[in-house]
Amino acid sequence: MRGFGIIILFLFGLSTLQAQDIPATKVPDTRQITIGNIYITGYKKTREEIIRRELDIEAGQTISRQELLESLELARQKLTNTRLFVIVEIVPLEMSDTEVDILIRLQERWYIFPLPIFKLADRNFTEWWRNQNRDFSRVNYGLRVLHFNLTGRNDRLQVTSQFGFTKNYSVQYQVPYINKKQTLGLTVSTGFTNNKTVSFNTRNHRLRFVESEEIIRRRFATSASLTYRPSFFSRHSINAAYTRTSVADTLRDANPEYLLDAQNLQRYFRLSYIYSWDKRDYFAYPLSGRLYRVELNKFGLGLYDDINMFTVRASWGEYFDLGKNFYLANRISGYYNFNSTNDIPYLLRSGFGYRPNFIRGYERYVVEGQSFVSNRSSFRWKFLSGVNQLAKRSIIPQFQTLPYAFYLKAFLDLGYVGDPLDVTEGNFFNQTLLLGAGLGLDVVAYYDFVVRFEFSVNKEGQTGFFINFRSAL
Repeated sequence: MRGFGIIILFLFGLSTLQAQDIPATKVPDTRQITIGNIYITGYKKTREEIIRRELDIEAGQTISRQELLESLELARQKLTNTRLFVIVEIVPLEMSDTEVDILIRLQERWYIFPLPIFKLADRNFTEWWRNQNRDFSRVNYGLRVLHFNLTGRNDRLQVTSQFGFTKNYSVQYQVPYINKKQTLGLTVSTGFTNNKTVSFNTRNHRLRFVESEEIIRRRFATSASLTYRPSFFSRHSINAAYTRTSVADTLRDANPEYLLDAQNLQRYFRLSYIYSWDKRDYFAYPLSGRLYRVELNKFGLGLYDDINMFTVRASWGEYFDLGKNFYLANRISGYYNFNSTNDIPYLLRSGFGYRPNFIRGYERYVVEGQSFVSNRSSFRWKFLSGVNQLAKRSIIPQFQTLPYAFYLKAFLDLGYVGDPLDVTEGNFFNQTLLLGAGLGLDVVAYYDFVVRFEFSVNKEGQTGFFINFRSAL
């Protein structure tokens, strides 16, 4: 329990550092104005009620001019975060000194993506490049078909057929609103995977693999989630899932605790609850706002005796616009597994090195344990941004423009992992402070594309250049 105590103290200490708002230098415009008509243009597929769900203003409402400007900016951010539109412009049209109409101009995204799959099977690029010697047999290939906004309700369908290192066949459907008040959403998914090569244990914080000409692991999983969104920023989700995993004797013998107690078969139901309060300006690459998230997971509901485990995850992110294109971001994350370290199946391990948990500077390693806490921070400077006209005569308007932004940054990450799993070996990074710092370049483009180029050094003096394809915070 030593790791848990340190996590609590660390989180409590950091939670006392509250962000201070920068005092306003301008006197707010308190003159009252009445909203007349709200015009929405540029949408074809999307249903109008989905758009109006993100607006906290309505025709006939009387508010101050300052409140109106703040509401319009917030509406622009929320519409952008639906990920339905490549362009969101909201313009107030003053009809008189006391009345204003609102024009919302949208350009919808391209919604159908038949994407070829060609990606590394390893947990990140560095693992494949350095630890697996750039082995191209460790590549997944296939086809994934994504249909965003399938019926105009911001619902999403994903069908995957993947071959190569990991065979994966899955389908998922998500609809954000299933009731008239647009507060309840539903997600269902099912999938099957099998592997001939599997990581079965960890030594010196490096994954060890067992290989075979035959399939040595099969997994089937199906789940359903019900989401409740009572307000613009808060969201509750309840997820029920069933998972069945079977392994060959080869994998079981390599690590008898892979499924616990030398089992070849593991079956369990999982029940999860997630609460999030998300007021970030842009989900893909936030520059201002705040995020809270708590996740509770119960593995095993008494129907099978294969597993009985309870875990908690929590995170808190703060994002500050400092002005003059400077930004500061900080995120604290924590995890605790209430099982003892010898009662956690290796298949369900957690720690740094597995998405979404990492410490920059330690990309080559995995640090697994019963508990962990991390604090990641970045100081960014946007030195270039704009919109490039790619092809004005393109028959597909969604690809006529390319918005982009480039950020130089300095970052500092700290982390701590508690007691290691009993089956792992050489756990010299457990129960010690992990510290990584460095410089980098972030590139952000449309369709939520983010690429990070980072040079980092860790506390042990190891340096490296790393490439990743999602925001670090």
